[in-house]
Amino acid sequence: MKEYEYSFEVKSLQPYIIYCQNNKYTMKDRNEQVRVIYRNTNKTMARITINKNLNKTVKTLDFKDDLLTNDVLIERRESKELNFFDDDAVYSILEFLNYKKDNTLIRTRTVYEKDGVKFELDDYQKPKKTFVVAVEGEKEKVDKIYEDIKNLI
Repeated sequence: MKEYEYSFEVKSLQPYIIYCQNNKYTMKDRNEQVRVIYRNTNKTMARITINKNLNKTVKTLDFKDDLLTNDVLIERRESKELNFFDDDAVYSILEFLNYKKDNTLIRTRTVYEKDGVKFELDDYQKPKKTFVVAVEGEKEKVDKIYEDIKNLI
């Protein structure tokens, strides 16, 4: 599956929360995440994500093209997430595929959605305190929304 996403660092998430509320986006999720990134020499990354939401913890594994860029618009392949319970099996698979642990991210992610467009509002605690906004979905819709919000950046 191909991902089409605008992603950018911001000084505050508040203007984007207000934009989502004013434009009738629905808050779909809010959770604490720990994401451990693994890299391979084949220009892909594996990601183990631990989502903590209320009394529920969900662990997922997914893969993504490893494209490091400062561009606001990113297009790359991304796998679907696989929920898992057996940590040892996942670590064994990553080792077998020659993935090496790289870094760990800790953040609070809030997701708003409407009409096939997703806003991901991230409040990072680690590796550094920062705020990141991502808008992803169908190209035409996302391009239009980016034009609407780029003056907020």
